[in-house]
Amino acid sequence: MNVLLVIHSWLRWAVIITAVWTLLRAIAGLSGNKAYAAGDNKSSLSFMISMDLQFLTGILLYFIGGWAENWSGGQIGAVMQNAPQRFFTVEHEVMMILAWIIVHIGRTVVKRANTDRTKHSKSLVYFLVAFILILIATPWPFRAGLGFHSWFRF
Repeated sequence: MNVLLVIHSWLRWAVIITAVWTLLRAIAGLSGNKAYAAGDNKSSLSFMISMDLQFLTGILLYFIGGWAENWSGGQIGAVMQNAPQRFFTVEHEVMMILAWIIVHIGRTVVKRANTDRTKHSKSLVYFLVAFILILIATPWPFRAGLGFHSWFRF
């Protein structure tokens, strides 16, 4: 079992927990018309840092684990016809990189917003979109069609 894969798999929970924490703070801030507090900033920073760590381990896995090799030697056509290989070679990476970019853009936009309400609403929009992409692109154990053993990923 690849240690890096286990770390990447367990880091997903840090991403999910910090995302939910950030989204709940944004919802509470909007519904209660609250000031954008230090806790709001800490939650979004934690979300971004967990995404950065996950991104780093994912990039390492992509190249060390051999997924990047699927692009060479004219085999990408066969990879695209195989759902599990396509998922781990293209789909997972594209959606997660988009989510990572959205989190970074969102954090910048929120920091530059003028009012507390705008900060909360932009937090909700950007981080919710990123969170939805993350949930879609995660190889959950119930997605058995991806062809992996899920017992160590959960």
